Amino acid sequence: MHLGTFRTADLAPGGRMLERTAVRGALFRGPELLLLASRHGDYKFPGGGVEPGESFTNALQREFHEECGYVDVAVGTELGTTREEVPAIEAAYDVFGMTSHYFSCTGGAATGGQDLEGYEAELELTPEWVTVDDALAANRAVLASGVGVMRWLVREIAVLEWLSARSR
Repeated sequence: MHLGTFRTADLAPGGRMLERTAVRGALFRGPELLLLASRHGDYKFPGGGVEPGESFTNALQREFHEECGYVDVAVGTELGTTREEVPAIEAAYDVFGMTSHYFSCTGGAATGGQDLEGYEAELELTPEWVTVDDALAANRAVLASGVGVMRWLVREIAVLEWLSARSR
């Protein structure tokens, strides 16, 4: 199921595109979802880019370990995908295109340690258990304030809205 396409208006038509595939996990514990809270007060799903030769399952398990400090996460069925197209940061490209695959996950055991990338550490990403509706409200507030990472806020809001509607 396709959960949304997010494209900025200032993209060069037919421009040189850098493609990336990502995986993201929805790990529930009762009514709460394990998400990453940023210093801005918004939430994002654990996950990230799939490395060459890496399976979606292995990539998502690696990301849960690096970002949340969780091991033994079981990756289940794919919930859906999102597509983003934004101006590329790299000079050799005009457009950065990313397809994110969202998966239901179960299990997991906290090890207590994170191994964050530079921008993740700068955003002070911290794993938190939060309800879908609370995360959705927080992300909408941060989007309205203009202080968060707009690119992923729009994407994560769409997925949280879908999860919220699905649970009703």
